[in-house]
Amino acid sequence: MKRLTILVLVIAAVYSGYWFLGTQTVKDAALNGIASAQQDGWQIDYSDLSMVGFPSRFDTTVTDVSVSPPDGLWSWQAPFLQVFALSYQPNNVIVAFPPTQSLRVGDETLQITAKELRASAGVYANTDLSLKAVTVEAGSSAVASGLGWIVKWDRALLALRDTPGAERSYDFYIDADQIGLPNGFAARIDAEDQLTDTIAGITVDGRVVLDQQLDRHAIEPLAEVIELTSFVLDWGQISVSAKGEVQIDSAGIPEGRITFKTVQWPILIDLAERSGLIDPGIVPTVTNLANAMAGDGGTLEVPISFQSGFMSLGPLPLGPAPRVR
Repeated sequence: MKRLTILVLVIAAVYSGYWFLGTQTVKDAALNGIASAQQDGWQIDYSDLSMVGFPSRFDTTVTDVSVSPPDGLWSWQAPFLQVFALSYQPNNVIVAFPPTQSLRVGDETLQITAKELRASAGVYANTDLSLKAVTVEAGSSAVASGLGWIVKWDRALLALRDTPGAERSYDFYIDADQIGLPNGFAARIDAEDQLTDTIAGITVDGRVVLDQQLDRHAIEPLAEVIELTSFVLDWGQISVSAKGEVQIDSAGIPEGRITFKTVQWPILIDLAERSGLIDPGIVPTVTNLANAMAGDGGTLEVPISFQSGFMSLGPLPLGPAPRVR
């Protein structure tokens, strides 16, 4: 019994030493990362950085934190930021954000309030710390601008993971419910009240290929390919689904095809005209073509093609293609 007690004490001492060594290693890595970013011109300020969690976790809390990039185009401030990791699996973390935070973009300041805003992320155990997966979830939230507008949602989820067997390729998933738009937003593009100031739901499932791997060396990655496996939007009187793929050149011009499917296509044509997406002069032609292409039950399945900087509805040109970047 005495030997067993001694063995337990030795194991406890060794593990305690491991935890304290691991804690110091994680803390040093965080401080070195902050110092390196500051040397690169980032403005990072905080009042305290502490770690707890013995014996099974490394829990880091940064208080009164503010971050701004070298160009100063934006800045983020929060009363605290917490990062949790299991001591035996430090390459997987959970990040907890405070209920309130602020983001300045240019001259505009956004006040963000969110319930249970959390992110989980995992990286591979290699020297580059290549991204394995990241998930961001939020409950009832709101983003209020100093310019007077506000956007709300009941629930939102964003997930990204590396595509198995493919380099620089990532599967993504977006899901959000009851998205409250700024007051009067729908009315500005829809004088007939066919839309509402609340989007009932939006779901996006797809894949993106970037110009670089997402790892600790990545700097401003840009999309080269965007593939929509599924896109579903329910907004007011319209419900639209889509799928397709586009490739994006260095100038941000898409090339490819996205096929849309909807029953409420007359409403969409009207909205496209009001928003300036299609020229009023070709609206009758677009309407006649859509009516001829609509299948049983009035469902229209139509491809929007992007080619040589222009987009078209089947053989009918619609105008210049929007730049993605």
